[in-house]
Amino acid sequence: MPSSTPFTFGIPLIPAALAADWDLVQDLLGLTLASVLAQTDPDFRVVIAGHDRPSRLPDDPRITFVAAGWPAGENRPDNLDSGRKKHAINDRVLRDGGGLLMFVDADDWVDTRLVETARALVTPDHVGGLVAAGFATDLRTLRGVALPHPAVFDGDFHRVCGSSTVVNLRPGHPDPFRRDPYPVLHDHHLWLETAREHGAEPVRLPVSGTYLVNTSANHSETHGPFADWRRSFNQGVASAGTPLDDAMAARFGLELARIAAVSEKLAGKGR
Repeated sequence: MPSSTPFTFGIPLIPAALAADWDLVQDLLGLTLASVLAQTDPDFRVVIAGHDRPSRLPDDPRITFVAAGWPAGENRPDNLDSGRKKHAINDRVLRDGGGLLMFVDADDWVDTRLVETARALVTPDHVGGLVAAGFATDLRTLRGVALPHPAVFDGDFHRVCGSSTVVNLRPGHPDPFRRDPYPVLHDHHLWLETAREHGAEPVRLPVSGTYLVNTSANHSETHGPFADWRRSFNQGVASAGTPLDDAMAARFGLELARIAAVSEKLAGKGR
């Protein structure tokens, strides 16, 4: 696949009306965007879909905000709002000519080599790429574990974190699945199995992701059908994890001091 293949990061953002703490949501988004913008290959764009434009977006021409065209509704266990925004981003990328698209939750971090690696390894024969290894990081304790972990979660990273898949959109392909795999492959934890059922094999990307937990703003921890399990997962990360250091933060394009400032701000709010 040519190195000029377009690459888009798509970020669905919770409405301010549904957020318990909109200021915290913006702080977390700030970390996510700092991580995304630190890519070794700077040729990409970021599309944020939301009801409310954040007031602290970086002044970067690669970032586009797309306003949602429906009422905010309510928080639902199936997180319908996020799903609708992902579909809107997916459709926009298709209209713009396709390319590689990675959805990133507005509180997760990505490896600085993600774009470079995906462009090098995802060929036209692949429906996309998969980040199967990564970390879970507790924002309150600033401790993290590599996944899989026998005492926390023994599955691959993509089984628990949605910021782990890169879909290959090809608007001109005659096969509907190859043209737009996302409607079929939207469940990240079933990506491998579902792709294989359709005769496809995502390429495993040798980079890591970070699933940020214990933020009080993660839908899976507060409203999802497995919220109790997610909270026990967080406890496991805090108990078995090792302290986040400068080298680990830099791996995801961040500075430890900036992460610690958000952590301290969260602690100060008593959440």
